[in-house]
Amino acid sequence: MATNTRGTLEWCRQCLLRCSPWSPVSPRDFPQFPPPPPQMMLDDRANYNKVILRRKYLAPRGEEETPLCSLYRLYEHVVLDRHIGLRNEIEYFWNQHTWAVSEIPDPADDDPARYAMLACIPHLLVIAFNNNIELGLPRDAPAIMTHAEMEAIRKREKIFERVPEWTAKVPPLRDILTIPHKRSAERPRDGYDVLKSMEDDRASDPFKEKNILIWEPHILFI
Repeated sequence: MATNTRGTLEWCRQCLLRCSPWSPVSPRDFPQFPPPPPQMMLDDRANYNKVILRRKYLAPRGEEETPLCSLYRLYEHVVLDRHIGLRNEIEYFWNQHTWAVSEIPDPADDDPARYAMLACIPHLLVIAFNNNIELGLPRDAPAIMTHAEMEAIRKREKIFERVPEWTAKVPPLRDILTIPHKRSAERPRDGYDVLKSMEDDRASDPFKEKNILIWEPHILFI
């Protein structure tokens, strides 16, 4: 299973911080869900990136880790175009093999733009996970397998993931929400680009259904 080295190192650093008995606990070590609406995050992108990097815990203080917590973290990565964090969080969700995508609970979010974004993200998980399953790798497959174990797993019935029913009930936004995309390392200056039209082939189909214009995220991890 392919992984991004930089992203893996960042994930390991956060895990070490969470486990360290010498780290003092601060309110900013915990996420506060729900996060701000998309435009508010985009207007203060640099600061909110720092908020995410400072965290030591996955769930809000006093709460258990849940699929909904992961969904909100995915939302943050998508809005801020944190592609390494997004890939890591998708792979993290994949490894929680008891978390069926179809069973992600309805967040019933009171912000229309945030709710619309949240409704699109399970589609990304389904695309990424079903790609792996189609290749013969189920979610409960061990990280290390013998050749015989791999052959046995490939013969199993493939059980594909489905999006939760509540996602279809979330209405599209009245006005187009445009999410900027970080320029590649080859570009001479750091910055962000935006798509100009829903007709652009690079636009993500699940997000277009909710009137959100965003580049197709990089979500496959095998």
